[in-house]
Amino acid sequence: MKGREFIIKKVLFISNILSHIYAFHLPYLQWFRENGFEVHVMTNAGGQEASYCDKLYDIDIERAPFSPKNINALKQARKIINEEKYDIVHCHTPMGGVIGRIASRGMRNQGAKVLYTAHGFHFYKGAPLINWMLYYTMEKYLAHMTDCIITINGEDYERAKKHFQSQITAVEKSSGIGVNIDRFSPAEGNEKETLKKKYGYEGKFILLYAAEFIKRKNHRFFIEAASELASLCPNIKILFAGKGELLDEMKKYAEEKSVSKYIDFLGYCTNMPELFKMSDLVVSASIEEGFGINVIEGMAAGLPAVVSVVRGHKEMVVNGENGFLFSVNAPNDFCRDVSELCNSTAMYKRFSEKALLSVQKFSISNSLKQMVSIYKKFGV
Repeated sequence: MKGREFIIKKVLFISNILSHIYAFHLPYLQWFRENGFEVHVMTNAGGQEASYCDKLYDIDIERAPFSPKNINALKQARKIINEEKYDIVHCHTPMGGVIGRIASRGMRNQGAKVLYTAHGFHFYKGAPLINWMLYYTMEKYLAHMTDCIITINGEDYERAKKHFQSQITAVEKSSGIGVNIDRFSPAEGNEKETLKKKYGYEGKFILLYAAEFIKRKNHRFFIEAASELASLCPNIKILFAGKGELLDEMKKYAEEKSVSKYIDFLGYCTNMPELFKMSDLVVSASIEEGFGINVIEGMAAGLPAVVSVVRGHKEMVVNGENGFLFSVNAPNDFCRDVSELCNSTAMYKRFSEKALLSVQKFSISNSLKQMVSIYKKFGV
């Protein structure tokens, strides 16, 4: 009598860059392994190896939609997916989503479930027309190759339900991708003052913006608002943590605006938990944001958030409760909001307490619980 054959289920995570997998998806890969799945990752790995999955397929997925390399990446992905016969293919990043879903068509017809997490659609309220023409049209087409589209903010969720949901395509929403909020904690006792003294910011009211220096992150807004802000809060200090292509340009711009004394450019930082603990507010002037992890990290350190009113920020900041939302076209409102928190101890304390409470739903444990619930709807 022959023994019953034991078949191990397989799951594939696909993204256009390895760092995306490493930064956001390790807890989910670990969950699949703990639940008996063979876990594979497909990404542009640049020859690197990974210990957190059973197989790592290095294929050259380019971020640019019309890169010729993506044609070859699609052929590679289709061949691997058809050979491995995955039970679940979970796609991430725009081009990972395109290549993963098209390459999975054959296996989907054989019962594989194909999921796509939209970490922020490129078509959104106020997006350029070209984004709607290209990315919306692409997503509309790809929705028919997707068992479930998972969104991480309310605006994307409502749009996906209206335009992409069908009898063959479900739409779900999770509370972000999960942030390790345990890494961040509020300062206790005199710890904030001690840290400020340590870093040379004694007596300063610190605004911390952790973001890559790219156009979308809009560092220019804070540079232009710094002079007015200093007139309302003379002890103000703005800290920029991060690097990027516009770093030198923004340093020069701060000098041209004669506000360099109010701003420090910290570059790439490895001590973010301590910097958040030392700071007083977490800020962002991003023009577009699908989520906003830096804001969550700041709130986990007990910081009220003063951020631009975009879809990702609206998920975490309730205006007048745990922070303020401002329009990037209204720098006066931003300066007023910061001034109120700078000059009112009672308001600051209330907002800080609310920030700590509201941030809990964005924890890795909560997001993992939500994703597991979604996975189970598709036979996991």
